[in-house]
Amino acid sequence: MTADLIRSLTASMIDAQFVDAMERCARTFEHYRGRLPLVPYAYTRTRILRTDRFEVVAMQWAARSSSPIHDHGTSRCWVLLMGGALEVENFEVDDPSGDPVSLRETGRFALAAGDLDFRGGPRELHRVWNPSDEPAFSLQLYAEPITAYTVIDAHTLRGRSAIAVCDLDLTLV
Repeated sequence: MTADLIRSLTASMIDAQFVDAMERCARTFEHYRGRLPLVPYAYTRTRILRTDRFEVVAMQWAARSSSPIHDHGTSRCWVLLMGGALEVENFEVDDPSGDPVSLRETGRFALAAGDLDFRGGPRELHRVWNPSDEPAFSLQLYAEPITAYTVIDAHTLRGRSAIAVCDLDLTLV
């Protein structure tokens, strides 16, 4: 991991324990990368570390996989792309309690290996997808551990609560 990335983590995470955990999980990523489950056209979530204050989840994004439009509940989330490429589409909702919600796209950007993205709270909706024919890998640090979040159906524009689950637990603590 480069010094630039560590500076970027430190600037955005503020908390030294968060930085240390993400740096440690990134440094040892190749040790567990081969154990991450792969599901065609889907992404998988593998817990790597969990404390009362935060958790780190490794994700494998299969070729052409996509998340639904979602937030991260009450958790803040840092995403570090470890390999491959991801596209991120951001959305805004005027009234999250509306049925259906009034959803509008606010921007798109690409993540390449080594890039960091940050989500600060429940009003930050996005959809993530892997546009390539190769898997992509990311580490997500959730501060507080993510338990529930909101998903917006792109066709009906109706929101629903979802429970955060992991496909595998490789907790390294």
